[in-house]
Amino acid sequence: MTGLYIHIPFCKRKCPYCDFYSLEGQGTKTFDAYISRLIKEAQSYNPENISVDTIYIGGGTPSLLSAEQVATLLNALKESFNVSNNAEITLEANPSSVDENKLSGYLNAGINRLSFGIQSALDDELLRLGRLHNFERAREAVTQAHNIGFKNISADLMIATEGQTSARLRQSVLSLTELPVQHISCYMLKIEDGTPFSKRSLSLPDDDESAELYLTAVNELKSSGFNQYEISNFSKEGFESRHNLKYWQGEEYIGLGTAAYSYFEGVRFHNERDLKAYLNGDDIRQIDERNIDKAEEYILLSLRLSKGVSLKKYISLGGSDKLLQKAKDLPANLIEINGDNIHLTAEGFLVSNDIIARLQT
Repeated sequence: MTGLYIHIPFCKRKCPYCDFYSLEGQGTKTFDAYISRLIKEAQSYNPENISVDTIYIGGGTPSLLSAEQVATLLNALKESFNVSNNAEITLEANPSSVDENKLSGYLNAGINRLSFGIQSALDDELLRLGRLHNFERAREAVTQAHNIGFKNISADLMIATEGQTSARLRQSVLSLTELPVQHISCYMLKIEDGTPFSKRSLSLPDDDESAELYLTAVNELKSSGFNQYEISNFSKEGFESRHNLKYWQGEEYIGLGTAAYSYFEGVRFHNERDLKAYLNGDDIRQIDERNIDKAEEYILLSLRLSKGVSLKKYISLGGSDKLLQKAKDLPANLIEINGDNIHLTAEGFLVSNDIIARLQT
């Protein structure tokens, strides 16, 4: 089964830390034109008769779209692809851009999973992050979604932000886990070049403090019944993100829209970050990689997951049988070896890039 990612490059106001492709100040006319172009791009795959079991509508702020626009898009996708009856269909939402009627419309349109960009339960942190909502609004949006009938709700939480301490992070984790959510994505703030945050003098936690904050989040989420299944993702049993697991398990996915990435038929490619060219129907597809080292990619992706790497599978993909000895040479607090399986500990996740580099040499 293939996954579909749909990029919606529109925001009411772009967050100062965000490097994703999105534009402010666009209206309904542009939204309609963009959806029409998405439908045409989807139709270009029609002859392939592709079976799909996950759809992820990300951004940007997809919840700027009306329920009718989302319904139009989903209906067209189901005409162009063989979408399974139990497909996971996610929409990212900003708490400030939804209300009860819109949420109900999304559910009726076929959305069955919501991912709310909450980021913090503390209003002063939300203000510093440039968010448009306060936590009360976030709480209200999640509660409304749950009461309407959404059974699969995720929330984003940002770690290592300015002024954050372990005590304040615990407060955010506790507040989020008290909401009717089944999944929490917990990301460290990363300052990207060219963003407003990169041009400011921010007082951020240092590396040791960031590590402490990360481990605090891991432990608090575990205590609240959210199991870690990936470096940054935690869920109650059975509520792992099926779509995002495709990325980390090396499965195929098709990205539609400007700035969307794909891995399909053994080729990695993406659409350029150019809304005008996309709306004009120009060919903005760029090939990234054709000859992929399957063993190397398996290590790179699978060590992000709590279940880790199967030695047998790694060797079957052309990997070296020296991997086990390399893993044994690493500090015991960073990696665990159980028979055929190698996986990172929470401490290991903090230095995963270094570990992966050592295992691949």
